[in-house]
Amino acid sequence: MINRVLIRLKVVQVIYAYYQNGGQKTAAADRELAQSIDSAYSLYKTLLFIPVAWSRQISRQLARRKRMGETHISRREELMADNRFIRQLETNNELDLFVRNNDMEWLMDSDWLNETCSLILQSDAMEEYIQAEKFDFEADKELCRKLYKTFVEDSDGLDSLLEEQNIYWNGDKELIDSFVLKTIRLFEDGKAGEQPLKSEFRDEDDRRFAIDLLHYGLEMAPEREKEVAANCRRWDPSRLAFLDVIIIQVAMAEMLHFSQIPLKVTINEYVDLAKSLSTPASGSFVNGMLDTIAKDLSAQGRLNKEL
Repeated sequence: MINRVLIRLKVVQVIYAYYQNGGQKTAAADRELAQSIDSAYSLYKTLLFIPVAWSRQISRQLARRKRMGETHISRREELMADNRFIRQLETNNELDLFVRNNDMEWLMDSDWLNETCSLILQSDAMEEYIQAEKFDFEADKELCRKLYKTFVEDSDGLDSLLEEQNIYWNGDKELIDSFVLKTIRLFEDGKAGEQPLKSEFRDEDDRRFAIDLLHYGLEMAPEREKEVAANCRRWDPSRLAFLDVIIIQVAMAEMLHFSQIPLKVTINEYVDLAKSLSTPASGSFVNGMLDTIAKDLSAQGRLNKEL
């Protein structure tokens, strides 16, 4: 699940924090990266649990009303409480282990959850689901996918709630949302607890990429200073956004030490990072600098990649 897009983001963030904190030991940066990646994986499972939280909350409300002797029970509430996809998600072995090992009461007791459950029952997605009158596993799964996109992807209230729980989750959610939606689509009827979730890393190569990129990125500071000073003709190096400088530094490490990654891929990835993390002008600045630096490194015979 932790793909190379997220790895690059995490490495840039860790190296930026490394310098902001006065330059720690490399071991401290290693721990920071590991914790940041572990937290991103924890966010993935937390967000995957949200449909279960909806169903549990609605089930609690139903049980409470029945105890009080209410006779009118909403069909929408009953269907949400007994959603087949959510039942399978709730019994998933990996997710169940995560929930049992982590306190989720901050979510279950939140105003956000209560308010969202009320909105779900009146939502367009729920109305379409009711009107279709096809209450099987695939329809239940599609309902949850639509509800997730409506009430989780762009929820300021949830963003604030998540930020209160874990400082590492800030900035990760947009990418993690895409992994959760892919996981929902992959669930199959009848697999029960055995449905595999996304692993923390796709493979050992990606885990090694994260560690090596951090180490090479930290070592690249002298090279980056020289290259930026030599090629920064229109800007005073001392006035550059520091985050832009770190993005260039990590990109240079990838250019020089990961021969299997095409140069164009590297430049595009770090330009995108600059656009999302730094100033409005950072994308074009980082793009121009990396293009110039790549040509300079190639002229020196140090870049074993096609320009």
